[in-house]
Amino acid sequence: MLLNKIQYTPPLQATSYPFNLPWQAHFRELKLTQPVTILTGDNGSGKSTLLNAIAANYNAILMSGASLEDDPEYDTSRALAHQLKLTWTYRTKSGFLFRADDFISFIRATRGRIKYAQAQLEHLAPKSLERLPYLNTLAEVHHLYKVDLDTLSHGQAFLALFRARLHANALYLLDEPESPLTPENQLSLLALIHEAVTSGAQFIISTHSPILMAYPDAQLLALGDMLAPIQYDQIEHITFLRSFLNDPQRFVYHLLHD
Repeated sequence: MLLNKIQYTPPLQATSYPFNLPWQAHFRELKLTQPVTILTGDNGSGKSTLLNAIAANYNAILMSGASLEDDPEYDTSRALAHQLKLTWTYRTKSGFLFRADDFISFIRATRGRIKYAQAQLEHLAPKSLERLPYLNTLAEVHHLYKVDLDTLSHGQAFLALFRARLHANALYLLDEPESPLTPENQLSLLALIHEAVTSGAQFIISTHSPILMAYPDAQLLALGDMLAPIQYDQIEHITFLRSFLNDPQRFVYHLLHD
């Protein structure tokens, strides 16, 4: 375990976001007991808020390699981060904060680098030394991802990125990483997470995915009126989905006719 405890001291006078979430009224300390911690809860429950605040507390990097420190998008996260105290067994800067929106931007930027390098090479003499930086760009991307990102679908590129970027002894904060993935590919992501865990990596994941929630021995936490441990079969999203899959037509009928 890298990060093993999160403590929260509420501000003396603060009633607006990010300090007005119901679970904050009772939350003072969270001990992380497993290498994979799963945050569950409805939209708006504060899963992403907590995840971003943890990241801002120790200035985690984004998946792109950029820092959160000067990004105005994380101003509210930094406000909450100031009220957190993180206790580490071994503090690491390895790893990153992942958000689905960041992934889309990152893939577009990477593909843009590839196309720009390829376009420059087409206009340079075969033996020109000016080709070197563009060749280095293409070699760097190929070495890291082992595939041509420009030929992959959104979900395939996502898995290629995680396959290349998950390492040992790193902390990964993942916000709904299932977003671009089919259920089958969510299982592939689960396998990649497990491979990293066996090498000493740690994950805190905000998710609605029943597949990711099923990671063996994960610490499952529900955010609502409280921030509290929960069993897999007690998660509201799981019970609802089971009921729906058992009789989808009944749900759809009542939705469309009531």
